[in-house]
Amino acid sequence: MFRIFFLFFFVISLQANDKMNEAEAYFQNEEYEKASKLYKECTSKEENPEAAYKLGWMHENGKGVEVDPNKAIYWYKKAAKWELSKSNMEKIYETLYSNLDPLDSEESTNTLVQMANGKFGLRAYYPNYWIVSYTDKSPKGDPALQDPTIDGTHYIHTETKFQISVRADYVTDWFGFTQMWTGAYTQTSYWQLFIESSPFREINYKPELFVTFPFYHKLDSIGMKAISFGYKHSSNGQPDSNSTVRVREDGPYEGSRSRSWNRLYIRGYFQWNNFFGELTVWHRIEEDYATNDNPDIEDFYGQGSLEIAYIREKLLTRVTMRQSFKSGHFSGELEMSHPLPLSDNVFFYLQASTGYGQSLIDYDRHVNQVGFGLSISR
Repeated sequence: MFRIFFLFFFVISLQANDKMNEAEAYFQNEEYEKASKLYKECTSKEENPEAAYKLGWMHENGKGVEVDPNKAIYWYKKAAKWELSKSNMEKIYETLYSNLDPLDSEESTNTLVQMANGKFGLRAYYPNYWIVSYTDKSPKGDPALQDPTIDGTHYIHTETKFQISVRADYVTDWFGFTQMWTGAYTQTSYWQLFIESSPFREINYKPELFVTFPFYHKLDSIGMKAISFGYKHSSNGQPDSNSTVRVREDGPYEGSRSRSWNRLYIRGYFQWNNFFGELTVWHRIEEDYATNDNPDIEDFYGQGSLEIAYIREKLLTRVTMRQSFKSGHFSGELEMSHPLPLSDNVFFYLQASTGYGQSLIDYDRHVNQVGFGLSISR
């Protein structure tokens, strides 16, 4: 019985694909009115996230339909919901359900789909990557491993660096505005893989909460698409020292490897054709001076950042710049990614940076770094 159901589902999906292919052809030829009618047919017959997304885009941009922010958000919500619940459904039916007995209810079946699919509503935030990295300064971390003149194992300039970064989003329509609430977590690890016992030199933990408001063409004259307000914590989880002496005025305590700070920020999102920009300005949340690990971190890390990304077919190039207006210290980072020849979901990843704040332990040191490896998001 289940095999018959799957065969029926598969035939229906082929018919729907014909409609989608026709709609896509109209869309590519900029015959948006014809495309919108076919996309609506596709969404009426099945939960098609691609068709819903295109309808949202057309209502947002007034292509073939009237500009209507509410309808745009409606279809964007549908697209996100359907993508999470229905992605890879055909393969699940084919590989799993054909070998199982039917369950007792639709709710039980949905639970099985969730268990088998392994999805939990997260997506990538910053790039998720693994690279081999080289720095021009001797790496900083455990004092026992820093000095190369001491006999025994010590840090070397070449290490591996990897980052895990995920986010979860929730859309609301409070007070007549559309908002997207986001919780994000980023963890960047610096791993001395090529020395004895392969210790982790530094790990930075960065949880984050923010809310984003889209503008719907109200500021298209300057390319501004959205604005976010958020909170971010950064720390490295290292122990404090018992010292009461700082390495310099407003610097960290002598012997302490603990680094942390909290900030509130506002971020604007921009687009100019294939260029995308993010301008962020932050304010550090004040802490008691006696327990502050790094009172002068903004003198090195800056009070804001400017990120410019450029898309050229499959190549993504991103430049991030930070400037301290108190001290004049400047930092910059270049990232480039391109899909592997045999996969569109794994990317060659290049990262090069100069300046301060590449890791919390090095926030007050000027370091030049270059690394190359792979990423699974960008």
